[in-house]
Formats: sequence, structure tokens, C-alpha cells
Amino acid sequence: MSFPRRPRPGARAAALALATALVVSGAHAQPALPLTFAEAQRLAVQRSPQLASQAAMADAAREMAVAAGELPDPQLLAGIENVPVSGPDRFSAREPMTMARVGLMQMFPREEKRRLRNERAVRDAVRTEIAAEADALVIRRESATAWLAAHFAQRRQRAIAAQAAEVELQATMAAATYRAGRGSQDDVLAAQAALIELRNRSVEARLAERRERLALARYVGDDAQRPLGEPPSLAALPHAVERLVDVALQPEVRRLDAQRDVLDAESRLARAGRLPDWSLELSYGIRGSGFADMVSLMVRMDLPWSPGTRQDREHAAKLRERDATEAMREDLRRMREAEVRQMLAEWEAMREQALRIRDELVPLTRSRSETALASYRGGMGSLAMVLESRREELQADVMLIDAELAAARAWAWLANLIPGEL
Repeated sequence: MSFPRRPRPGARAAALALATALVVSGAHAQPALPLTFAEAQRLAVQRSPQLASQAAMADAAREMAVAAGELPDPQLLAGIENVPVSGPDRFSAREPMTMARVGLMQMFPREEKRRLRNERAVRDAVRTEIAAEADALVIRRESATAWLAAHFAQRRQRAIAAQAAEVELQATMAAATYRAGRGSQDDVLAAQAALIELRNRSVEARLAERRERLALARYVGDDAQRPLGEPPSLAALPHAVERLVDVALQPEVRRLDAQRDVLDAESRLARAGRLPDWSLELSYGIRGSGFADMVSLMVRMDLPWSPGTRQDREHAAKLRERDATEAMREDLRRMREAEVRQMLAEWEAMREQALRIRDELVPLTRSRSETALASYRGGMGSLAMVLESRREELQADVMLIDAELAAARAWAWLANLIPGEL
């Protein structure tokens, strides 16, 4: 009776390595998942060093808000007092007033000042958070525009490549027909000229798509090389027009509101400078042998003797800065409202133009191409007429892509004015 031979350890290791390689190669062979529009925006926000910096600054401001409302740390006092520098007892401790002194000193700022400092730090943290919201919207807007530009550049490149392949076939057929004595040399030359033009346009289109992919890679890294998913619907805006026109909701305007709040707190803090702070010092003096030790208790207090030249001036300066911020906010509000209305008008106009090209011009050029091709096959027309009609058809397709891209850029700008879910 024979038993199957057990595989050797080396053979088993080789088999395991082969199986692992097959699994890994199979995993690598799977096509990459498409990069969707929403995923590109999420990746851009998650991977932004600028937003990470803003978040760290906001956390730092929150930490400072806690510290700003607390009493300052006590101070340790240590030294030697009343050392004679002349006479027979100079630089000695025989003088009764000479002593080593140690103690503690604590400053007590007014409670109102500590509260205002805390309030000022909290409002500064809010301002930093709003600035981070504004930067996040800019990144979402730019990454959305880059994704859409790459998508439409890809469409343009495919449209040109498809027609180049068709014209190449027509050029081959025209050359074969001419060699068989059934076609004209003009058809061959026209097809070759059209093919050269389309190949050049195809190179330009590939370069444009490459550039747009590199622009997208700035925000999403290597994921920019993945296939692109379907674009979002551009027929409607994600926000109502009333909300878009209400620019007070936009972080750019809210950031100036937060800056005004910070200056309000600073002006009240400057006004509170009229109120004096005080400190308490307790020390113990150690004198030489034969002399008694001493304890001292000292109270110190600020004397704002000329508020008209200091505290009132600081208060007035903060009020003027607040007025300047108010003026800046109003100017920004007007500018942003005009930009929103202009972009709304551009989005509507580009959508209308794209619909007209899609529903009227493109079918018209398709019909002319079919008519020219039918005439050529029936011996009533030339290949040059077919190529010209196909060139016009491609031009209409490119016009449609450009109009849709313009509408998409306006849509992306309007869709990323107000913070919301991605």
C-alpha cells in the first residue's frame, strides 16, 4: 500500500508565494473606482494643510481664552536688603537693618478685566473658526471647478478622438477608391488634410485634459488619475436663490462680523483700563543674630492719573477700528451681492445657450452630415462636403461642451457659497 508523498517545505513555500502573487496581481488588475464629484471635494477638504493650520489656530485661541480669564501666576521674591556699602560695617550683616528677605507677590487684576479678556479671546477663536469655514469653501469651490474642468476636457478629447478615428477610416477608404480608379485625388487630399487637423486638435485636447488633471491633483493627490464619475446635475442649484443673495450667511461677511465683535470686546477692555489693578506682597525678613526677624505686608495699586491721554485714547482707537471694520463689511456685502447676481445671470445664460446648442444646433449639424454622406454615397456629392459637415458637427459638439463647462463653473461657484454637507 502506497501513500501520497508529502510535498517538501521548499515546494510548499513556492506554492504559497505563487498563490499570494496571483491574489495580489488579481487585486491590482481590478479597475480603480471612479472619483466622484462629492468625493473629490471631501478629499480636498480632508487633505488641505491650510485647513489643518486653521483648525490648530482655532484650538490655540480656545486654549488662550481659558488662560485669559485666570489670575496671573504669583511671583517669588528673594534677596538681601539694606547692605551697607561704606563705613566699618560695609558688606557685612552686622548692620541691624540688613536682612535676607523672601516672599510672594500676587497681582489681582479687576474681575471685569479678566472677564473681558476671556470674552475677547473667545471671540477671536470664533473669528478663526469662521475664517476656517471661508477657506474650506474656497477649497471646495476650487476643487469642484478643477473636477468639472477635467471632466469636460475629457469629453472634448473623446469627441475629437472619435471623429479623428472616423476620418482616418474615410481617408483609408478614399485612398483605396482612388487606387481602384473610382475616386478622385481631391477626396484623398481633403481626407488627409482633415485627418492632420484632427490629430493636432486631439494632441491639444489630451494636453488640456492632462493640465486639468494636474490642477485637480493639487487638491486630491494621486486620486486625480482615477477615472471620473458622473457629474452632478447642473439643472438646479443646491440652495435657494434667496439664500444665495443673502450674503450675510457667507463666511467672508461673517468673518468681518466676528472681527467687529473682537474690536467691541477690545474697546470695552480699553475702557476698563480706567479701573486700577492691585497686588499683594507678603515677605519674611531674616536678620543677623541678636536682631529680630521681620514680616512685611505690602499692597500696591495702579494710579491711572491721566486717563484722557492713555485709556480714553486706547478706547477711542478701538472704536475707530470698529467703524473701519463696519465700512469694510458694507463694501464687501455690496461686492459679494453683485458677484452672486452676476454669477446667477451667467449660470442661467450659459444653461440656456447649452440647451439651445444641444436641442437645435447639434441635431441640425447631424442632419447636414447625414445628408452630405448620403449624397456622397449616391455619387451626387464629394468627400470634401462630408468632411466639412463633420467638421461643423464637431464644432457644435465642442461648443456644447464649452457652454456646459461655463454653466458648470458658475454652478460650482454658487453651490459653494454657504457651508453645508458634502
